[in-house]
Amino acid sequence: MAKQKQPSTLDKQLHMASQQIKAGNARDVFLGLVDLSKKFTKDARIFDLLCTAHASLGRHAEAIEAGKRAVFLSKEDHNTRIRYAMALQAGGHYEEAITEFERALYRSPNNIHVLRSKLSVYTDIGDHEKALEALAVLDRVVEKTTPERNDIISIALSRARLSPKTLPAQPVIDLLLPLAQDESNPSSFRVSAYHHLGRLCETLEQFDLAIQYFTTGNEIDKPDWSPNTFTAYITKLINCWKGAQKVPTAQQSTPDLIFIVGMMRSGTSLTEQMISQLPSVTPGGEMNAVARSVQTFESYPSPWGAQPFPTSRLIYNQRVINQMSKSATAYYKEVATEGIVTDKQPYNTFYVPMITRLFPNAKFIHCCRDPQDICLSNFMQTYARPHPYTHDLKWLGRYSADYKRMMEAWHQLPEVNMLDVQYEEMVSDPETQSKRICEYLGKPWTEDILNFHKSSRTVRTASRDQVRKPLYKSSVKKHEHYTQHLAPLRKGLGLED
Repeated sequence: MAKQKQPSTLDKQLHMASQQIKAGNARDVFLGLVDLSKKFTKDARIFDLLCTAHASLGRHAEAIEAGKRAVFLSKEDHNTRIRYAMALQAGGHYEEAITEFERALYRSPNNIHVLRSKLSVYTDIGDHEKALEALAVLDRVVEKTTPERNDIISIALSRARLSPKTLPAQPVIDLLLPLAQDESNPSSFRVSAYHHLGRLCETLEQFDLAIQYFTTGNEIDKPDWSPNTFTAYITKLINCWKGAQKVPTAQQSTPDLIFIVGMMRSGTSLTEQMISQLPSVTPGGEMNAVARSVQTFESYPSPWGAQPFPTSRLIYNQRVINQMSKSATAYYKEVATEGIVTDKQPYNTFYVPMITRLFPNAKFIHCCRDPQDICLSNFMQTYARPHPYTHDLKWLGRYSADYKRMMEAWHQLPEVNMLDVQYEEMVSDPETQSKRICEYLGKPWTEDILNFHKSSRTVRTASRDQVRKPLYKSSVKKHEHYTQHLAPLRKGLGLED
């Protein structure tokens, strides 16, 4: 009997890394994977795991680079190619993603996972005709096979994404509801299903049922989060930067940058899509350049395990600021080497004073919106990465109140050059508001700004569907449909005792 081969040390390391990534701990292992990739430059498994790790952390460019290398080294491994294609899709490289999914289907034409992924890309880009064609192919394959449970629920979610634009809402609701209620199904699916149910009921103006489904979805796997801890953390952050003249500014030449900041769902994607129509502006999307620079030096943890905020002012001397600025600049130059780059990472709001030190010429566009509307919109949204405060209306109210307090503090800093743009005014009078923005940026206004929805550029966030259609007012005062359910939110906002 042949002696069974024992796993090598590398095999054990990769197995451990894979398990950590699956458990949502990619941040803990990706630096180790980077080191392994430098040592074992021809091991496809390492680059494949790096692709997955980077993707889970929202590092799309790095995920794509690692995935491409993995495919090259793996000599056409089927599953490696699929993961690479998914990284391309997440990074907004939709045409390339479709090409890779087609290559995977050439070898496995009845692969339900790949067929559904291809359908997902067409849904992402709003090509409803091709999406329906892909769904028809998927249905034909399912009829000839015995799909696994995960395939059944994944296809149900695909139908939900196509509704109500291309599929009627009620049949999809009838399909989703029993699957969502089945507690033996994966919790991640049930969360998504309940949020789709809420969204579809809202389109049918069944508002009481909609909020019930959103609430049920948010209670599944509800994370721990302490509003009091967050309040104390924001106080620490504000106090750090009050009168922070002792923190120097970067000495080297820095790029021209526009930081579009605001709470999630405040109109940052809309604003970036509009101003990216200006000839000299390149949209960067949600970049983590500043946060990555800060985490190199800042050890004080954030309240929910996200990248730390700059609360240790004394460590930021001239050498550190220069190094951080140089590091962040490299990321922006990957987007464009000339002209202006936009960065619409919402969490840059926590770094505003730091950004003024790293990039003294930076301009900020602050997207504002009715706090009840913005909190409700976050409550009704599922995100690829954890934002624990969005699971509870009272938590959202507390978060919003602290956010407002922080932004008021930043407005008082003389070094901060910031323009407030109100979402409600933008959708009611886009020409006037877009001209305000152009004047602030020192750029000539063009009617292309008003036709932003016709742009072919990619949007990689939860707002991708909204920015592909003309401005609409249906989200203004949306909270009025749910008034009787919003007492916890108003309490958190300080509007009620």
